Amino acid sequence: MEPSLNTPETRQQRLRERAADGEALVLTQLAAEFDVSVDTIRRDLLALEAEGCVSRVRGGALPVEQPSVPVMERLESGRVTGERLAQAALPMVEDGMVLMLDGGTSVLQLARALPHLPRALIVTPAPAVALETLSRGTETILVGGRLSRFGGLAVGQAALTAITDIAADLCFLGACGIEAGFGLSADDPDEAAVRQAMSATSARSAVLTGAAKVGRRARHRVRPCDELDLLITDADDALTAPLALTGLEILHA
Repeated sequence: MEPSLNTPETRQQRLRERAADGEALVLTQLAAEFDVSVDTIRRDLLALEAEGCVSRVRGGALPVEQPSVPVMERLESGRVTGERLAQAALPMVEDGMVLMLDGGTSVLQLARALPHLPRALIVTPAPAVALETLSRGTETILVGGRLSRFGGLAVGQAALTAITDIAADLCFLGACGIEAGFGLSADDPDEAAVRQAMSATSARSAVLTGAAKVGRRARHRVRPCDELDLLITDADDALTAPLALTGLEILHA
């Protein structure tokens, strides 16, 4: 063992780097690798959890997804992935539906891909999404409220009240993270509350997200997996297998 690994600072920096790379931290494996006791690694993980780097689970810890780049810096990023996810989601949409559309890059690409739906109603807290659906001649309700910095969503009590007063057929949600044990998660607590309300008032809820967010936990739970209906993703079977075990239907784009 390297002498430097006898110090908590060096061990924790190694663990911090692994968590930043999305690696799960397993107590027994780390204790054997670093040649220290399980209790020593447990104390290291406690320190990292206090920093917000990881979330401890039975037998170790999982990385915590850090806040996303603000929405205006990333709306055009991930366009190719978002377009592929949108095309996979389109067959679910029927004219005459009431659709709840979240913000974020993948749902924005879905809004851009939607055809004119003369008998449908779109409800969204995201101005960018509302402009896209309105430009296609589809009736659109833009939920009002303070705009969040990260997702560009209307948040707060007025937004929650407006959403819960509408019965929707189908809700499309983006993700900051989705993990089998924690569920769908968001970086911002106000955005998490809005997404919870959107899902709760919809008959079905589908999540659109790329592989980078699968198996990751953001800071605030939106819904557990067993309260969601469908995940549309480009992640492979190995990544989505734990989610499928929760009963969540997986559609690979």
